[in-house]
Amino acid sequence: NLLKLLPSAFFLLIFTSCDPGQEINFVNKTDSDLTVKIILKPNTQNYRLERAAIKDSIVFDIKRDSVANIGFGIGVWSGKDIFDFVKSTKRIEFETKDIKTVYKSEKAMQDILSNNVKGIFVKNLIEIEIK
Repeated sequence: NLLKLLPSAFFLLIFTSCDPGQEINFVNKTDSDLTVKIILKPNTQNYRLERAAIKDSIVFDIKRDSVANIGFGIGVWSGKDIFDFVKSTKRIEFETKDIKTVYKSEKAMQDILSNNVKGIFVKNLIEIEIK
């Protein structure tokens, strides 16, 4: 029966015909404005990060209950992509009016990124909620 194959064919078409955008979302769940800083290592050779940076940093000022986004083009977050991001990053900082949290070690940065990868089939989004 052709009708029984139609849902499967539609499902395959959807997931094979589009290339997902690789992104990181920072979601401000704090009670104040938030600054996110990604400080790059000197002489970073990561084109995707360099493209988003001004000088050696990527900085977002995020209002309460808002989201900031970095798009990295087409792709999914594999272990290698996260590893490359971490190897190019000196530290990641989250700062509100009261608290500053700094991820300095490669392990800490690897953990926060890896633990926040979203998706079942297509893992193209890292979404970090800052509370």
